[in-house]
Amino acid sequence: MTMTDVAPQDMPQTHETWRQRLGLIPADHYYREDVLSAEIERVFARSWLCVGFVQDLAQPNDFLTFQVGPHSIVVQNCEGVLRAFRNVCSHRFARIQCTRSGNRPLTCPYHGWTYDAAGRPAGIPLNRQNFEFNDADKDALALKAYALETVGHFVFVRMNAEGPDLKTFLGSFYDDLAHVSEACPDRFEHEVLDWSVNWKLGMDNAAEGYHLPMVHSGSFSLILSTDLTLSTDAGHSRYTGKLRDRSRKWWDNVARAIKLERGDLYPEYASFLIFPNIIVTFSYGAFLTFQTFEPTGTDSLRLTTTGWLGKNNGRAARDMVADSLRGFTKQVRDEDRDICQVTQAGMRDAPPQRPPLLGAMEDRIAEFQRTYMRLMTPPPPAERDMP
Repeated sequence: MTMTDVAPQDMPQTHETWRQRLGLIPADHYYREDVLSAEIERVFARSWLCVGFVQDLAQPNDFLTFQVGPHSIVVQNCEGVLRAFRNVCSHRFARIQCTRSGNRPLTCPYHGWTYDAAGRPAGIPLNRQNFEFNDADKDALALKAYALETVGHFVFVRMNAEGPDLKTFLGSFYDDLAHVSEACPDRFEHEVLDWSVNWKLGMDNAAEGYHLPMVHSGSFSLILSTDLTLSTDAGHSRYTGKLRDRSRKWWDNVARAIKLERGDLYPEYASFLIFPNIIVTFSYGAFLTFQTFEPTGTDSLRLTTTGWLGKNNGRAARDMVADSLRGFTKQVRDEDRDICQVTQAGMRDAPPQRPPLLGAMEDRIAEFQRTYMRLMTPPPPAERDMP
């Protein structure tokens, strides 16, 4: 079966309502190895991916790594300039930076090859005796470089050499990310978690509010109305809505206690789905959560989640607020992880070519799936063969 075998135009025409509610991504796309390989090439390599935060790359030799399937990206502060490279030494292919983040030169831990800001192996131990590489050789052995841009807190990398710049890719969400970064400068949480879930299932779950009354009856459902308004731009989507009265009153008390400043663009609730793998939530104009879903396997993802507060007085009550928010977000994440793992098991037992059903309250999943299938469907042969 190819990616186009289940395209909507190929599905039987029917007047049955349930068939009209079918999504676009069939069940077997949530566990097939060949699908994950195609996703890395057609979805992730073409997209701008958020790999981390400028705050973690402030000093020379600060670095971050980011995993996309088998591929590792390293972002390095090279004497004040941020550069992104494939995290593989040109000599014997060892990983260069071996942890999620840290501070060390771009030096291979195996034989000590050290790379400069252009990715060239500027330092090769015993080069004269062992290799006799000249400058042209070193140029040819430079690390594969990736495009890098920043907006607000966020560092984005694009693996493909060709493509739109970050602002074009994000559309109106570029200004949204700049706004939430300015509104919420106080980072209080950073967690990296591994789930036994396909990355798309994590995104599907985070995209909709239909599951809140059942899965989050004692957490998220208490603070947010499920009456949400959808808007889309550049393949991404935005939900806006209202906080429930109890949540708004809680935040009003917090604002008074810690002198919390609020942004005015989204004073109640907004959630951004930035394709392919970012979910942002922004509450009360002063509470930001930012999540990325990295594909680590067909049935596994790595969730990186951070929490940020608006400007505040930084006193003891601030820490109490942060502890409360950490407890709340952990409860919500654990509930999402558990139900997603239940669903992942079901995907392998479902009719392999049948997509899930998507109701009106799951319309943001439908938007995500349209963007996904547009990228995953190869062009006709004649178009592919054009010079």
